[in-house]
Amino acid sequence: METIVESTETKESTGGRQTSLRAGPSPKVDLSIEIVEVKNNRELKEFLSLPQHIYTDPDTRYVFPLNLHMKMMIGKLGSPEKHFLIARKNGKIVARMAAKVHQHEGKKTLNFGFFESLEGQDAAVSMLVENLHSRYPHLKMMGPFQFRMEDPYIGVLVEGYDRDPYFLMPYNPTYYDALLNQAGLSKVMDLYTHQIETPHNLDPILVQNAEKAASKGVTIRALNPKKLNEEARNIARIFNDALSKNWGFEEFLDEQVKEMVMLFKLFIDHRVVVFAQLNGVDVGCLLMIPNYNPIIKEGRGRITPGLILNYFRRKKITNTIRGYALGVLKDYHGYGIGSALTKALFDKGPTVGYNTCEVSWVLANNGPMNELSKAMGAKHSKVYRVYEKSPTAL
Repeated sequence: METIVESTETKESTGGRQTSLRAGPSPKVDLSIEIVEVKNNRELKEFLSLPQHIYTDPDTRYVFPLNLHMKMMIGKLGSPEKHFLIARKNGKIVARMAAKVHQHEGKKTLNFGFFESLEGQDAAVSMLVENLHSRYPHLKMMGPFQFRMEDPYIGVLVEGYDRDPYFLMPYNPTYYDALLNQAGLSKVMDLYTHQIETPHNLDPILVQNAEKAASKGVTIRALNPKKLNEEARNIARIFNDALSKNWGFEEFLDEQVKEMVMLFKLFIDHRVVVFAQLNGVDVGCLLMIPNYNPIIKEGRGRITPGLILNYFRRKKITNTIRGYALGVLKDYHGYGIGSALTKALFDKGPTVGYNTCEVSWVLANNGPMNELSKAMGAKHSKVYRVYEKSPTAL
């Protein structure tokens, strides 16, 4: 999820120019390939099975998402304006993709996601893209999302293949970028991650800004695990204001707040979610998530007895953490609150067992947050890419 220190106005990659409507490339036609829409549980099982055929190396860095979580993100089959497709070649699945008509602030896009493909399947991927886009040719196609930008597993990894993915972040083969490009999709935004190792010294300017916040009366408090519903609504309030000008951000609504509460109950360590207060009012928040990938990886998507046991022992197993989101109310920018939150977690993390953090993710054009990451001593580690395809009809 995006993080921010100072919300700034951003521009889309078109630079403010009007995007012309153009026809995409004609898909390569391969008569041995059939495109099938998932309509039943048998086809859904086939849809979910594809990663098992792609990530066959026992030493792969890929972490299979839990099948239960995948089914929750997919939701009910047959929903209007939501489609899950399989590409079969000679009867065997070789690629998959899904898309949903998504509406936000009166604008509609065709958001695609759940993309996976075997290598060399240019024709199959092009046919999937064409099949989905031809149903709604008047809409811009964007993704990969599942199906909102704030949802897990956003983007395609294009740099950082030598590093393990963190919890709820994707990993994929190196050829995915080329497959999507040849299918008529092009880069619209890159998302950066930054790696922080402790111990090391923070940039003096960050420390000074944190001291500035303290001098203005800013205090730090931890999340109250006994009031998760209230805390989730509070976080949504802060982020909806702080991130409102960021490219692609969509506000947290009631449905997302409920999802946040579930996330908190299952995965959050309340010791590393902190709020900044001024005059008794929460004006900023930093949300961290323990990295559960080392626990779930061996299950290859299944919930096994070993996974359950390790889940309950997670505080003894998990020593890496993901910087999920940071937000400060716009009226309180310039107070050093982002630095205060960061320093508080930087000081606290190692004392509760976390010695490595990945800040993920940050928009490429979010200068303040990328600079703050550097001030924390972070090193640029990965790039994830979001794509778009222009409408092909009025």
